Amino acid sequence: MERIAVIDIGSNSFHMIICEVSEHYFNPIKIVNDNDYKAYVRLGANLQQGDYIKLEKIQEIITVLTKFQHVAISNKVSKIFCVATEALRRAANGQEIIQRIKEQIGIEVELISGQQEAYLGYYSLVNGFALDNYLMVDIGGSSTELVYVSNRKMKQSISLPVGSLNICDRFESTNMIDNQLLVKMTQSFTTLLDSVEWLKDLEIDAVIGVGGTMRTIGKYDRARKSYPLSIQHNYSLTFERVQAIFGELRTLTEQERLDVEGLPKKRAAIFPSALLFVITIMNYVQNKQLILSKHGLREGVVWDYLLHGKVCENILERDIEQLLNEHTLSKERYQQRLTEVFAACQSMLTTEEVDVIKLATLFNLKKQYSDGKQAKKFLKYLFSRGIFGMTHQQMMMALLIAEYDVDDKYKKILTDCDHAFVLHIKSLNLFRE
Repeated sequence: MERIAVIDIGSNSFHMIICEVSEHYFNPIKIVNDNDYKAYVRLGANLQQGDYIKLEKIQEIITVLTKFQHVAISNKVSKIFCVATEALRRAANGQEIIQRIKEQIGIEVELISGQQEAYLGYYSLVNGFALDNYLMVDIGGSSTELVYVSNRKMKQSISLPVGSLNICDRFESTNMIDNQLLVKMTQSFTTLLDSVEWLKDLEIDAVIGVGGTMRTIGKYDRARKSYPLSIQHNYSLTFERVQAIFGELRTLTEQERLDVEGLPKKRAAIFPSALLFVITIMNYVQNKQLILSKHGLREGVVWDYLLHGKVCENILERDIEQLLNEHTLSKERYQQRLTEVFAACQSMLTTEEVDVIKLATLFNLKKQYSDGKQAKKFLKYLFSRGIFGMTHQQMMMALLIAEYDVDDKYKKILTDCDHAFVLHIKSLNLFRE
């Protein structure tokens, strides 16, 4: 296994992930308490096209990247990839800063275009979601990337020079957003979207949200609902719920938002304004489902390094193979057991139900080689990791079918139909020990 680091020099924050990679899959490793090492630099704050980034801010960039570099080296990485986005694209001295970074600390920074940024975001999604048709929305600090995906292919893309920081700069909207300001901002966003001809009449199943703003939506909503899983990837919300979150926050002052559970203090000022842009986009394309992605630009860089532009055909099967390898389980035994299970089902199953059975077979195989303590450890791992290519509900159904002892609080994420399917499959005694 090789370890690589990817650093993203964003307009609002700098992030780094460190991954163990092998052939067609990778594992993000923990850095401090998360997989994502970050610093809020606000590089794009009040930065207009052609402005110069000041010396003190340049020194802050060097200081942050030096810390990132030390963390990467201590984690024994063999390669560091570093990409910069809209703030350095916009700055008059962007190339000079890149050269200075290389000379002072030896990190080579690639200044990517808006189109490249959009592509890398798409590339992380097409290799991390089983969905076929969607609009990717990545709201950064100074730009927003929109990508229309049809049959898992990128059909259209654009990078708009609008992000959470410059929205607040333009509208002075870090405090309460009253009705007058709400109308003004919405009209401005709509006019901007009108300029993107291909956004009209899209045929999509969902909007997939990428980036810090989108992750904050999920973090806030999970906290408010006391959602039992900490999984960011594939968490979904209705349009009405997104509107409700905005309604809860727009009447609060910036100071009041600092005490709101689930809302990061560093985003308290800029989050409601960016959220209004999300609402405007969802309303514009007339889609009522928002699905959140933990992966984005950084993971797109990793996949590009591993796959060189190829697209994984089956997300779930790739993840099952990865789990088999991680936990040293026999692929031959898994396939044999899966054949036996499908033969015993003796009924027509939907594609989604087939996927649940595939995952349940893997989970049960893992359970056979685990004692009680190991089984609990595995559950804890899954409840923070999730399964790529499957919803949280499908993962929970698979665990119940595989006869795992799951706390009732986790079962509450399932619908009555989900529970009925679990009971039906369990009645076949496929995994009864």
